[in-house]
Amino acid sequence: MWNPLTAETLLSRLTGIEQTKLNTVALKAGQSDALEEIAAQVAKEWRGGLRRYTVLDSRPGYVPDELLIHILADFRYRAYTRLPGMSDLLDDLRVKEWDRANTVRDNLVKVTVEAPDAEHAETAEKSGKPGPSIAYPDGESILS
Repeated sequence: MWNPLTAETLLSRLTGIEQTKLNTVALKAGQSDALEEIAAQVAKEWRGGLRRYTVLDSRPGYVPDELLIHILADFRYRAYTRLPGMSDLLDDLRVKEWDRANTVRDNLVKVTVEAPDAEHAETAEKSGKPGPSIAYPDGESILS
Protein backbone atom coordinates (compact mmCIF):
# COMPACT_ATOMS: atom_id res chain seq x y z
CA MET A 1 0.00 0.00 0.00
CA TRP A 2 1.22 3.50 -0.82
CA ASN A 3 0.34 6.47 1.40
CA PRO A 4 1.00 10.20 1.29
CA LEU A 5 3.98 11.50 3.24
CA THR A 6 2.69 14.54 5.12
CA ALA A 7 3.42 16.46 8.30
CA GLU A 8 0.50 14.58 9.88
CA THR A 9 2.11 11.25 8.95
CA LEU A 10 5.25 12.25 10.81
CA LEU A 11 3.46 13.75 13.80
CA SER A 12 1.35 10.62 14.26
CA ARG A 13 4.52 8.55 14.71
CA LEU A 14 6.27 10.79 17.26
CA THR A 15 6.15 10.77 21.03
CA GLY A 16 3.93 13.34 22.72
CA ILE A 17 6.95 15.41 23.77
CA GLU A 18 8.29 15.45 20.22
CA GLN A 19 4.89 16.39 18.77
CA THR A 20 4.42 19.26 21.21
CA LYS A 21 7.89 20.66 20.72
CA LEU A 22 7.78 20.33 16.93
CA ASN A 23 4.37 22.01 16.71
CA THR A 24 5.45 24.79 19.08
CA VAL A 25 8.69 25.49 17.24
CA ALA A 26 7.09 25.33 13.80
CA LEU A 27 4.34 27.74 14.80
CA LYS A 28 6.62 30.03 16.79
CA ALA A 29 9.04 30.30 13.91
CA GLY A 30 6.17 31.16 11.57
CA GLN A 31 7.01 28.12 9.49
CA SER A 32 3.63 26.45 9.35
CA ASP A 33 4.46 25.02 5.93
CA ALA A 34 8.01 23.94 6.83
CA LEU A 35 6.98 20.38 7.68
CA GLU A 36 5.03 20.01 4.44
CA GLU A 37 8.03 21.35 2.49
CA ILE A 38 10.31 18.86 4.21
CA ALA A 39 7.80 16.05 3.59
CA ALA A 40 7.64 16.90 -0.12
CA GLN A 41 11.43 16.99 -0.40
CA VAL A 42 11.91 13.68 1.43
CA ALA A 43 9.17 11.96 -0.59
CA LYS A 44 10.65 13.25 -3.84
CA GLU A 45 14.11 11.93 -3.00
CA TRP A 46 12.91 8.48 -1.91
CA ARG A 47 10.59 8.22 -4.91
CA GLY A 48 13.47 9.22 -7.19
CA GLY A 49 15.53 6.35 -5.82
CA LEU A 50 12.66 3.90 -6.18
CA ARG A 51 11.88 5.03 -9.73
CA ARG A 52 15.10 3.40 -10.93
CA TYR A 53 13.79 -0.02 -9.84
CA THR A 54 10.01 -0.02 -9.83
CA VAL A 55 6.88 1.72 -11.02
CA LEU A 56 5.64 4.36 -8.58
CA ASP A 57 2.27 5.51 -7.39
CA SER A 58 1.30 8.32 -9.77
CA ARG A 59 0.13 10.57 -6.94
CA PRO A 60 2.86 13.00 -5.84
CA GLY A 61 4.27 12.39 -2.38
CA TYR A 62 2.99 8.83 -2.02
CA VAL A 63 5.50 6.35 -0.62
CA PRO A 64 5.33 2.59 0.04
CA ASP A 65 4.45 1.30 3.50
CA GLU A 66 7.38 -1.10 3.43
CA LEU A 67 9.79 1.85 3.63
CA LEU A 68 7.75 4.19 5.80
CA ILE A 69 9.76 3.64 8.99
CA HIS A 70 12.97 4.63 7.16
CA ILE A 71 11.36 7.51 5.29
CA LEU A 72 9.98 8.87 8.56
CA ALA A 73 13.43 8.60 10.19
CA ASP A 74 14.80 10.73 7.35
CA PHE A 75 11.88 13.18 7.63
CA ARG A 76 12.28 13.48 11.41
CA TYR A 77 16.02 14.07 11.15
CA ARG A 78 15.56 16.81 8.57
CA ALA A 79 12.81 18.50 10.58
CA TYR A 80 14.92 18.41 13.73
CA THR A 81 17.98 19.84 12.01
CA ARG A 82 16.09 22.48 10.01
CA LEU A 83 13.82 23.95 12.68
CA PRO A 84 15.36 26.01 15.49
CA GLY A 85 15.67 24.41 18.91
CA MET A 86 14.84 20.90 17.73
CA SER A 87 18.32 19.40 17.50
CA ASP A 88 18.31 18.50 21.20
CA LEU A 89 15.77 15.77 20.33
CA LEU A 90 18.35 14.09 18.10
CA ASP A 91 19.56 11.52 20.58
CA ASP A 92 21.76 8.56 19.62
CA LEU A 93 18.74 6.40 18.79
CA ARG A 94 17.28 8.96 16.36
CA VAL A 95 20.65 9.48 14.67
CA LYS A 96 21.11 5.69 14.32
CA GLU A 97 17.63 5.43 12.78
CA TRP A 98 18.57 8.14 10.29
CA ASP A 99 21.87 6.39 9.48
CA ARG A 100 19.95 3.17 8.87
CA ALA A 101 17.48 5.03 6.64
CA ASN A 102 20.37 6.35 4.55
CA THR A 103 21.73 2.82 4.19
CA VAL A 104 18.34 1.57 3.04
CA ARG A 105 17.93 4.48 0.60
CA ASP A 106 21.38 3.81 -0.84
CA ASN A 107 20.45 0.14 -1.36
CA LEU A 108 16.90 0.41 -2.68
CA VAL A 109 17.73 -2.09 -5.41
CA LYS A 110 17.69 -4.75 -2.67
CA VAL A 111 14.24 -3.76 -1.37
CA THR A 112 10.96 -5.14 -2.66
CA VAL A 113 7.90 -2.96 -2.32
CA GLU A 114 4.30 -3.72 -3.14
CA ALA A 115 3.19 -2.24 -6.44
CA PRO A 116 0.73 0.65 -6.23
CA ASP A 117 -2.93 -0.07 -6.93
CA ALA A 118 -3.45 -0.44 -10.68
CA GLU A 119 -5.53 2.75 -10.85
CA HIS A 120 -2.63 4.78 -9.38
CA ALA A 121 0.37 3.03 -10.94
CA GLU A 122 2.45 5.14 -13.27
CA THR A 123 2.25 4.13 -16.88
CA ALA A 124 5.35 3.01 -18.78
CA GLU A 125 5.38 6.41 -20.53
CA LYS A 126 5.49 8.31 -17.23
CA SER A 127 7.79 6.01 -15.31
CA GLY A 128 10.35 5.31 -17.99
CA LYS A 129 10.04 1.65 -17.01
CA PRO A 130 8.79 -0.93 -19.49
CA GLY A 131 5.37 -2.32 -18.75
CA PRO A 132 4.82 -6.05 -18.38
CA SER A 133 5.39 -8.04 -21.52
CA ILE A 134 4.71 -11.71 -22.02
CA ALA A 135 5.11 -13.22 -25.46
CA TYR A 136 4.46 -16.53 -27.17
CA PRO A 137 7.50 -18.28 -28.63
CA ASP A 138 6.63 -16.84 -32.07
CA GLY A 139 6.99 -13.31 -30.63
CA GLU A 140 3.29 -12.41 -30.57
CA SER A 141 2.39 -10.62 -27.33
CA ILE A 142 0.00 -12.40 -25.00
CA LEU A 143 -1.08 -9.05 -23.54
CA SER A 144 -2.19 -7.42 -26.78
